[in-house]
Amino acid sequence: MRARRAVSLAFFVNGAFFACLACRIPDIQHALNLDEAQIGLALLCCAFGAMGGVATAGRFCARLGSHVATVTSGFGCCFFLALVSLAPTRPALMAALFCFGICTAVMDVSMNTNGVGVEKLQPKPIMSSLHGMFSLGGLFWAGVGWVVLKAGVSVQAHFIGAGLVYTAILLWILPQMLQSTPVKDRVPPAFALPEKSVLAVGLIAFCAFLSEGAMGDWSAIYMRNELHLSPSGSTLGYLAFSLSMTLTRFGGDSILHRWGPTPTLRVCGLITAIGMGSALWFGLPWLTIIGFASVGMGMAIVAPIAFSLGGRLGGDNPDHAIASIATMAYTAFLMGPALIGFMAKQWSLREALALVVILSLTIVLLAGFASKK
Repeated sequence: MRARRAVSLAFFVNGAFFACLACRIPDIQHALNLDEAQIGLALLCCAFGAMGGVATAGRFCARLGSHVATVTSGFGCCFFLALVSLAPTRPALMAALFCFGICTAVMDVSMNTNGVGVEKLQPKPIMSSLHGMFSLGGLFWAGVGWVVLKAGVSVQAHFIGAGLVYTAILLWILPQMLQSTPVKDRVPPAFALPEKSVLAVGLIAFCAFLSEGAMGDWSAIYMRNELHLSPSGSTLGYLAFSLSMTLTRFGGDSILHRWGPTPTLRVCGLITAIGMGSALWFGLPWLTIIGFASVGMGMAIVAPIAFSLGGRLGGDNPDHAIASIATMAYTAFLMGPALIGFMAKQWSLREALALVVILSLTIVLLAGFASKK
């Protein structure tokens, strides 16, 4: 179906944006001579922008339709990604990242809204595979980033070239996407506070997304600054993380069907804790790559489980429950990397990343709520 293929490519491009930025954060940090706290503050601007994007995405979709909102915000991502690479000073970088955050958040909400509409036309659920396409986009462009770094391509040429490719894809999918009808009198709330029945599930999502955000923004910096790998070698950790997350997501439905949510969450948390803990404790490059892959494997299907549980636990108002969980998850994903940066400034990056271990063990402790009605 054309609409499914088109929205799948939208997820792919959205994942590519994050991977493209993640692979070159160390270069941006070194080019502007920023320490961990300063680059963390810049990433926090991206988080604040994204929070504003989440607040306005509902009205944007209602006014234009989810298909137009997806592609328009995608164009904005391409433009501001280029500005990130061209920023000559820290304030300019912070401003570009703020605007980039707004656009990525609007695109994220819009494409998910469009994906829900496409799913209603399918005989079977497709949302897991759509999120798998997001991971595939991250994986593919992490690989591209490794090749680009090996070739010595500048950040400016990398980001501008990638933006042109993304723009071409977005132009191609626009007429093929499900043409949603604007509904201006039904706008979802900007922020939904979690109710007691979904608070635990929201915390599970919070832990998973904070861990994923930390890996996306800090894995390359950790491998370069702490393990002293080459610029190209420092991308291998994120590449392993993306690969394992992608493969696990595409097979996640069968795993969940066989084990059920509570055992699956506990195994996912333990895999992450053991893998990441081993990587940080021993500090060996090859073990670190395996440990980062373990985080991808462990966190891959936590989010689909959390959103599914939100719909069930929400009772007569599942939309509000899902919105509550999404708010907590998105906040963690965007603000977590900045938190890691400030922790690294206070102690060290190795100790800061130990937060991922703590969060994964928290998921293990909270997994029992997944079996409650």
